[in-house]
Amino acid sequence: MEPKPAITYDFNGVKHIQQGHNFRAITGDEFAVFQVLKTLEAQGNWAEVRDLCGVQILKTPEWLTPYLCAGVAHANLGNVEEAIVLLEHVESMAADNPDYLAATRILNELRKERARSSARRN
Repeated sequence: MEPKPAITYDFNGVKHIQQGHNFRAITGDEFAVFQVLKTLEAQGNWAEVRDLCGVQILKTPEWLTPYLCAGVAHANLGNVEEAIVLLEHVESMAADNPDYLAATRILNELRKERARSSARRN
């Protein structure tokens, strides 16, 4: 019986499949979605980024980039708590992958913002 394939994704959506000693890289739907996300982010179209990422997270939950992009979108839309949840997921799953260091940087800023808001209310 063959082992179950290990599937991972690069930041840009390139899918890697390893089954035993067989390795494959595929530029499929996720790579195309990444290109759309880059365009939407450059345009500052945060609601569309959020919505596209939500769909992509359901489709490929092991790909971290949609979580990162959704976190950025939520932060830009003023949904700080949702942004923090998404970015904490990236931070915990990325395991020192330098492609996802932005998640920690953004998280630190959001946490500072949350603390300032809380201090102003008290």
